[in-house]
Amino acid sequence: MRWYYKFLARRPFLMVLGIGVFSLACITVSFTTKKLPDFSDATAGFEARGTAISQRLTAWRNLLEETKVGGKLVADPNDIFLEQDYYNAQHHEHKNKKHKKKKTQKTNKKKFKEKMKELKDYARNDTKSEGPSRNLDANDTFEFGRHTYGIDEDDNREMIESSNTKWMSLRNSNPPIQEIVNVGGTAGFFCGEPMKEYSHMVIQRSELNKNDSKSSLFDIDYLLGMCNLELEMQKINLYDEFCEKQSNSCCRPWSLPNYIALLSNKSSCLEIDKDDVSSVQNLLLSCHVYYINMKLSNDCEKYRCFAPVECTRHDAIYNIFHYLADMNFIKLNATSIYLSNAMLFLPIARSQSVLPLFREFEKKTLANDYVEIVAIDMGLKNVLFDECLKVDFWLLLLGATFVMFSIWIYTSSLFVTFMTLLLILFSLGIAYFVYMLVFEIPFFPFMNVLAAVVIVGIGADEAFIFIKIWRCTTEERIRNSGGGPTLSSPSTSYSDSTHRETLNSLMATTLKHAAVSMLVSSLTTAAAFYASYMTQITAIKCYGIFAGTTIIANYLLMVTWTPASVSIMERIPFSLESCMSAKVSQKLHKSITRLGKLAEDFIINAVVKLSVLWIALLGSLGIVSMVIVLYWPSIQLPDTPDFQLFDSKHPFELYDMKFRDKFWFEKSITSVDNYNLPLRFVWGVKPIDNGNYLDPFSRGELYFDNNFNMSSKESQKWLLEFCKKIKEQQFYQYSFGILMPNCFIENFVSWMNRECFDPMEEVDRSPCCKTSKFPFEPEIFEKCLILSLTTLYATPREFFTPGVAGPKFRRPDFKLNMTLSPEMKALIVEYESNVPYTLVYSDVETFVSEVEKWFSNEMKSAPVGMQNGWFTSELTFFDLQDTLSKGTVVSILISMSISLGVLLFVTLNVLVSFYAVITMTFSIFTTIAILILLGWKLNILESISISTAIGLVVDFSLHYSVHYRLSSSGSRESATIFAMSRMLGPSAMAAITTGAAGAFMMFSTILPYIQIGIFLVIVISLSWIYATLFLMSLLNVIGPQYGFMQFSYPKIGKQRKKKLNGTDFRERKNNTVVSEQLLTPSSSAVGDLINSETHELDSLTSNSVATKPTLNLPEIPQASDYERVFNRIASLSKEYRSPSTGSAVTVVLVDDHDGKI
Repeated sequence: MRWYYKFLARRPFLMVLGIGVFSLACITVSFTTKKLPDFSDATAGFEARGTAISQRLTAWRNLLEETKVGGKLVADPNDIFLEQDYYNAQHHEHKNKKHKKKKTQKTNKKKFKEKMKELKDYARNDTKSEGPSRNLDANDTFEFGRHTYGIDEDDNREMIESSNTKWMSLRNSNPPIQEIVNVGGTAGFFCGEPMKEYSHMVIQRSELNKNDSKSSLFDIDYLLGMCNLELEMQKINLYDEFCEKQSNSCCRPWSLPNYIALLSNKSSCLEIDKDDVSSVQNLLLSCHVYYINMKLSNDCEKYRCFAPVECTRHDAIYNIFHYLADMNFIKLNATSIYLSNAMLFLPIARSQSVLPLFREFEKKTLANDYVEIVAIDMGLKNVLFDECLKVDFWLLLLGATFVMFSIWIYTSSLFVTFMTLLLILFSLGIAYFVYMLVFEIPFFPFMNVLAAVVIVGIGADEAFIFIKIWRCTTEERIRNSGGGPTLSSPSTSYSDSTHRETLNSLMATTLKHAAVSMLVSSLTTAAAFYASYMTQITAIKCYGIFAGTTIIANYLLMVTWTPASVSIMERIPFSLESCMSAKVSQKLHKSITRLGKLAEDFIINAVVKLSVLWIALLGSLGIVSMVIVLYWPSIQLPDTPDFQLFDSKHPFELYDMKFRDKFWFEKSITSVDNYNLPLRFVWGVKPIDNGNYLDPFSRGELYFDNNFNMSSKESQKWLLEFCKKIKEQQFYQYSFGILMPNCFIENFVSWMNRECFDPMEEVDRSPCCKTSKFPFEPEIFEKCLILSLTTLYATPREFFTPGVAGPKFRRPDFKLNMTLSPEMKALIVEYESNVPYTLVYSDVETFVSEVEKWFSNEMKSAPVGMQNGWFTSELTFFDLQDTLSKGTVVSILISMSISLGVLLFVTLNVLVSFYAVITMTFSIFTTIAILILLGWKLNILESISISTAIGLVVDFSLHYSVHYRLSSSGSRESATIFAMSRMLGPSAMAAITTGAAGAFMMFSTILPYIQIGIFLVIVISLSWIYATLFLMSLLNVIGPQYGFMQFSYPKIGKQRKKKLNGTDFRERKNNTVVSEQLLTPSSSAVGDLINSETHELDSLTSNSVATKPTLNLPEIPQASDYERVFNRIASLSKEYRSPSTGSAVTVVLVDDHDGKI
C-alpha cells in the first residue's frame, strides 16, 4: 500500500478531483435516467412478500385478475361461446370480403365513370334549374360530409363560414340555467345528498365548554355556533374556487343546523330557534327505530321505505342518522338526545387538488366560542405527507449543521468541515446510484429517506477520527523531537523530498490505524442495516439495502476522499485556514476542554467509588425492562391496517384513529362487525409469487398446476366428501338457503338427478340426467358441467349472484383453433367461517393454525389430481403482523451475533466480551421498554428502529471494552480508569451530538421523522449510560485482570522483523531527534494541541496513563519512540472522539508487541 500512501501525499488534488467527478456523475446519471422517487402512496411496500401466506395471497390476486375481462380464465362458459360465435362471424365476414374484393375493384372505375357522365349530362340539360348553370369536370371537388358540386364557390364558402360561426357560438355559449328542484328529496335546499366523496369535518364543543357535561351539540347555542362556523368557512380564500356551485353560488354545506332549518321550513340556519330544535329532536326519537331496523334509505322516493311519512320527508332523518350525528347520540329506547360529535360535509370533493384550500384552512382558527373543528378528511393524507416529507427536510439540515459546527470546533478546520459535508452528500448520492442502477431496485420507499438522518452523524464521526489521529501523529513527532523547530513557518533547511517523505510517513501511519478502526465501526453498523434484509417486508428490505450501502460508500470515501482532503489542508496558506477558523475554534475548544475535564473527573470518581450502586440500579432497570418487553405489557403488534403518517394530534390522524368509526356512514364501509373470515380452498393454481419482492407493484404471473384433474371419478368423490366434512368443523358458519356456488359439486350432483326427457320443451337431456350415476365418467362430467354452469349463470340476479367460488375455465384462443372446448384449469371452494374478521393477532393465528391443520390432514387422502390444493383467507394484515414479530427477532439475533463476533475479534477476551453483550442487551431492552411505555407498537418503522439499535449501541461498549483490555496495568481499577479517561469524552460528545440531531427531528409534523428523532435520543442516551456506568462498573468490580482469559494473535511477522533489525524493538532508545515538520505552517495548530490537549494525546501511547491528582492514578512508563507509539496504539483521546452517532464510535485495533496487555 506504499504506492497509495505516496499518491495521497503527492497527488491529493487528483484524488479529490477524480472522486468528485465520479460522485457527481453518479448523482447526475441516477437523477436523469430514473424518475424521482414518488411518495404519494406512503404505505406502498408495507406488506410481506415471500412468506407462505403472502405467496398464496399473491396467487389469489393473480387468479382474480385473470378471471376478469380479457384474462386467461372465465367463470361463465357463456362468455366462451359468445367469443366463439363472434370469431366465427368475423372469420366468415373476412372470407366473404376477401372473395368479393377483386370483383368490386374491377367494377368501381366503370361505375364511377358512368355516374360522373350522368351527372354532367343532367347539369347540362337541366333547364328548370334556377341560377346560372355550370359544367362539372374533373376539377369539381367533394368535401367530406358535404355535397358541394353544382354550388357556386363563393356561396359554398359563405355557407361553410356561417355554419362554423354558428357552431362556435353554440360551443362558447353557457348552458341554460336549470333550477334544481326536488333533487334527492331536499326541494332545492341542498345540491343533492351528502356522500363520503365530499370533504367532511368533525365538530366538537370548544375547549371553553368541554367541561360542561350537561351541554349537547343539539342545544340551540351550539347549533347556532355550527351555523356561524360554516358561514365563516365559506368566506375563506379559495373556498369559492373549489366548492360545488348552483346558480353561480356555492352549494349549502350539509350540517345539522341546515337540516333543522330544512325541516322547519326556514331559509337559513341562523333563523332556527328552540322550538325548531325540540321538534326535530322529537322526530329523531320517534324515527330512530326505523333507521336501526334498516327501514329508511337515502332516497325513499326511489326505494320504498317502510316508515311514516314524517320520517322520510326530504330524507333528512336518514341523513342525520347516517352522516351527521355520531352513532351513540340516541340510545335504544331512549327519551333524550346527547350529541358529542357532529359531522359537517362541505360541497367540496375529497381530492388531492384541494390542498391549497386546506392550507388556507390551516391559517384560520376553525373554532368559535361554542364549537371547533377537531378532525378533517379531505382526501389529502398521502399528498400532504409527500409534501411535508420534503418540507421538513430542513430539520435534517439543521441537525447536520449542528454536527458540522461541532466538527469545526474540535478540528479547528473549516476546510475539513466543508469536505466532510461533501463526503456525506456523496455517500448518499453514490448509494442512490448503486441502489437504482446497479442493484436495479425500482422501488424507493420514503423509509429510505430516514437513512440520511443516521448517516449525517456516522460520516462526520469517521472524518473527525481521521483528522484527530493525523494531528496526534504530528504532535507526537514534535514532542519526541524535543520541541523541534518552530512551526510558524516552513523550515527552509529541508528539501521538498524530505517534506514529501514526512507526509508519506504520516499518511501511512494514520491510514494504517484509521482505516482498520473505521472498518470495524462501519461493519457493525452496516451489518445491522443489512440484517434487515432477512425480513420479508418490502419496505424494510429496501431500507436495509439503501442504508447499508450508504455506510459502505461512506467508508470507501473515508479512506480516499478524507486523506486527500487532509493532505490538501496541509497545503492551505496560514492566513486562510488558521486565521479564519483555528483561532476562533481553539478558544471555544479550550473552554470546552476545561469543562469536559471537570465533568470527566467527576464521572470517573462516581464509577470507581459507586460501582456496586450503578450495577444494582442499572441491572435492576434492565431486568424490569426485560419483564416489560417479554411478559407484560410486552411489545404489541399493530392493531390497525392504517399506517400513521402524522402526529396523533393532526386532524387527519384524529379522524382516522379516533372519529372514523363513530359515524354510521364510515362504519357501514369499514366495519368488520358483521363480516366473518372466509374459507377459501384453491386447486389448479400453484401458490407461487414470482414477482420482484423489492417492488410492491410486481406480482408475477399465474402458474397453473398441470397435475390438477377434477374430471376423474376419484376427484369427484373426494371433493363431495370434502365439502361435507367442512360443514362438520367447528370453524364452519352454518348458512341458511341454497349455497349454489360455494361447492359446485353438490349443486352439480343435484342438477344431474333430473328427468332425461323434458315434456315441455320436448328435449332429451341425456346423458346429463339421472341415467348417469355419480361419480360420472370424465367425458360426461366435462360436458354436463359446462351445460350446468351455463344454466346457472343464466339465472336472474335476484336469485343467484355469482361469486369467486366455482370452476374456472381457460379462455381459448380462437385465432389459433376455433373448435376448442372449455377446459377447467382452476377450482375454488368457498364457505364462511364463524370467526369474525379481527385485527387481533392471536385470534387470527388460532383460526389459521386450526384450518391449516385440518386441511393438511384432508389432503393426505386426496387423489393425485387434487393433492396440490391450498387454503387462504383475508390474511394480508395478519401476515404483516406475523412477519414483523418473527422477522424482527431474526434481525436482532443476526445483528447481535455479528456484534459479538466483532467484540471477540477486537478484545480477544471472552469475559470482557460477555460483559459487553450483557450491557448491550440491557441497553436494547431498556430502549424497547421505554418505547412500549410511550405507546409504540411493532410496526414498520419500529421494526427498523429496533434492528438499527443494535448497530447504535454496540460501539460504546466495544470501545470501552477495547480500552480496558489495552491497559498495561494489571489491576481492575487502573484498567477502568485508563479506559474511561480515553473514551469518556469522545463517547459523551458522540451521544450529545447524535441526541441533538435526533431532537431536531422531533419538531417535524410527520410521524416517521418524529419517531426516528425520539428513537435516536433514547437509544443513544441509554447506550452511553449503560456503557459508561454499568459496563465500567462491572469491569471495575469483577472484570478480568492480569491477563485472565486473554488471547492474542500470533506475532510471527513482528518477531521476524525484530530479528532483521538485529535488535529488540523494546530496547531501542529515544536518541533520534525528529526535526521534520509538515509541508505548510497549517500544522501550527499542533502547538495549541501540545499545550491544551497533552493529556488526550497521551492516549495514543499504550503504556501511558495521564496522571490525575484527584484519582492518584498509578504511573505507567511513557513510550519514547514515535514508531512504538503507533504500533502499540489502541485508543483515541476523549476529545478526539467524533460528535456523531453512537454507531460510529471508532476503534483503533490492537497491535501488541509485548505479547501481554
